[in-house]
Amino acid sequence: MGRSQFYRKIKALTNYSPVELMRRLRLKQARHLLTTTEKNISEIAYEVGGSSPAYFSKCYREAFNETPTELRERLAAK
Repeated sequence: MGRSQFYRKIKALTNYSPVELMRRLRLKQARHLLTTTEKNISEIAYEVGGSSPAYFSKCYREAFNETPTELRERLAAK
């Protein structure tokens, strides 16, 4: 299967490009780790394949409308 055909197939099946799909899966895993572990945000960012904690936080905010720090603070308040 060629690159273009792969791209079209993934887009048709998931409604996301392969890059967007991988990013969403990584951010979902990061959200799970943020809520279930005590690891710091930098460790989680690198664990899920982020290139830097700052870029990870930016992508996380775009996906979930809150930063990882805000999520942790909200969970701590409960």
